[in-house]
Amino acid sequence: MARGRPSKKAHIVEAACGLFTQQGYQSTSIDQVVVTAGVSKPTVYSNFPTKLVLWETALASLTEQAQDEMQKVLVRLQAKKNLTLISGWILLWEAWVNKADRLAVYRILLGEQHKMLPSTFSLFTEFEAVLESTLLAWIAEFAVSPMNFFALKAVSREALLTPALMNQAMMVKTELESQLDGLMK
Repeated sequence: MARGRPSKKAHIVEAACGLFTQQGYQSTSIDQVVVTAGVSKPTVYSNFPTKLVLWETALASLTEQAQDEMQKVLVRLQAKKNLTLISGWILLWEAWVNKADRLAVYRILLGEQHKMLPSTFSLFTEFEAVLESTLLAWIAEFAVSPMNFFALKAVSREALLTPALMNQAMMVKTELESQLDGLMK
């Protein structure tokens, strides 16, 4: 392999990530991955014996990308000294839910659980741990009890993630800030 060029396996995973994000798991076929990646079907199957193995590899890749992206967002927020706990918290959630590939992961796992293996759910747990660890890193500088953390996370999930998954309007930011501030009192 030439230096600087991605491997065929990585290229296939990248193409599959795009298709899974746009179409979901069920609607994405190996034939579509072959065409999108510009490789042969034997090349795909020699690297990924099943579509589920390809999905799990894509999920691991999406998790790595999410980790890198969320770490950058966290560092930027931590550098801003004027942010409150709640305003930074909401910005982290918005960064999480405003990515189509992350929403696709939730839709696939929630909508097609019956096709997944325990290994897929383990990977999903790692995916969600990216958000959890980012949120925990944010609140580390504030005095937040574990119970308050749980409540903040539950309200944020309902106000931001659930509407994003259902293509509905999210809670107005000022209203969400008020709700979350109320939990801290």
